[in-house]
Amino acid sequence: MSLRKVVYLFVCLSAALFPMILGEEKKKIVLIYTTSIRALGELREIENSYMEHLTSYVRSLHKKVDTLKKYLCSVAHENLDRLESRVQYVANPLNALGLLRRAHEDWPKWLSYIKDQEDVEKMDKLVAQMPNAVDMNEALMGLERIERFYDLKAFDMANGLVAGLQLDTRMTAPECLILADFMYNRSEYTRAAEWYRLTWNNLQLPLNPIAREFYRPNQEEVRKRFLISRLHEGSIDHINEYLEELSQDPAIPLVYLKPKPAATLIERGCRGDFPPRPMLVCRYNHTTTPFLRLAPLKEEEVSRDPLIWLYHDVLYDSEFEQLTVNLTRAEMVQGYTDNYTTTEKERIFYVNIFEGSGEKLDRDLVNRMADISGLLTGEHTQLGTVNYGLGSHFPEHGDYSDIKANPELVEEGDRLVTFLFYMTDVPLGGATIFPKINLTIQPKKGSALFWYNIHNDWEPHVLTRHAVCPTIEGNRWILTKSLMAYDQMFVKLCYK
Repeated sequence: MSLRKVVYLFVCLSAALFPMILGEEKKKIVLIYTTSIRALGELREIENSYMEHLTSYVRSLHKKVDTLKKYLCSVAHENLDRLESRVQYVANPLNALGLLRRAHEDWPKWLSYIKDQEDVEKMDKLVAQMPNAVDMNEALMGLERIERFYDLKAFDMANGLVAGLQLDTRMTAPECLILADFMYNRSEYTRAAEWYRLTWNNLQLPLNPIAREFYRPNQEEVRKRFLISRLHEGSIDHINEYLEELSQDPAIPLVYLKPKPAATLIERGCRGDFPPRPMLVCRYNHTTTPFLRLAPLKEEEVSRDPLIWLYHDVLYDSEFEQLTVNLTRAEMVQGYTDNYTTTEKERIFYVNIFEGSGEKLDRDLVNRMADISGLLTGEHTQLGTVNYGLGSHFPEHGDYSDIKANPELVEEGDRLVTFLFYMTDVPLGGATIFPKINLTIQPKKGSALFWYNIHNDWEPHVLTRHAVCPTIEGNRWILTKSLMAYDQMFVKLCYK
């Protein structure tokens, strides 16, 4: 084996072992990267640093190997296997002195020279910031959600074709395998079998020797897991048919041995199965407040029951930069929801809740909300900046509290209206869905949705229940704010 290959193998092995050699006393503070595109961008920056140090480490190893080879040549002597030969060697006083000096001075220096790995120490610190098992699970949940919500074929996803968009990335065998295991553990046996078959097919592709040795899954194990997945919903009598399926073209979908679950209303909306949005009214709103006579807003009426408006060009690039530039890790709060199929909690996004403090941006946003709604926003407001991540979504919910059903909230009151500002375009996925009225709104940078959550008698308006489709591609940023009903009692009167 060549010296170059030995060094390369050592580097790869070291990189794989770094997470294992961290001291037990170190406390890891790991950000869950998956649920925020902003955080995933930070992870990419960390990976850049890691690879830079790894490259530097490889150069350092080559230099040290060359130096060590020169040293070994300078002290080369025959190997003394027999005790008599060794005794005869040290009987020479000059040999004895040389041996003692080398052992006392040279060997500790060379050991220190070998251990002096500044890049390894830096990579060790970077590894402490790497994703953990929880983050990997969140990423797998996001990919599973994208496949399920948009009814995608596993073969297309593995080859970078996602909801009609061809990406420049392909999934490797280890990535297919980890997704297959995730599906299997969720009892999604047919979907798991699809991914096991893709893993099997990817294993047939040529790999470089290093990848084959360190990353290639065991072929027989993948075959076994595929068969077990099929047998969970099938019969041992058909095992030969399952083996034939394994060798089939993976572009041919597997037959569901049990009825495939019907798409939910939310999933249908995310797939674009709702009828086209009705063309109601588009106008310039110049009547809500006196200021709008000078600068009217572009208003689109998208629903009359419930009343929902979409305002265009109400948020600007400079404001977006201010709203996101100070969003640090310490300020990020994870949003949780109950998974609809299990009892586990799942993270869905990162949100920064901040309170206005009289700054110009805060006043501008508050005044804009007043211009849109004609309601009182007060001198002090609380805004939520939300960033979605890999496959992040928000399940169906209503923004109302329903104080009749929850009398403990009577002092707080209910949320009268919701403002939802879109701070970015989302090329694919990430739509806001109102399933009970078959309404889908795709995020458009600078626009804002506005609707009433309760009727005039304070009964919840259940038609305003909404959800967010999983984000496939893009960076979904929103700004959200609700106004409480009590604050509007002299502006918007209540009646039966």
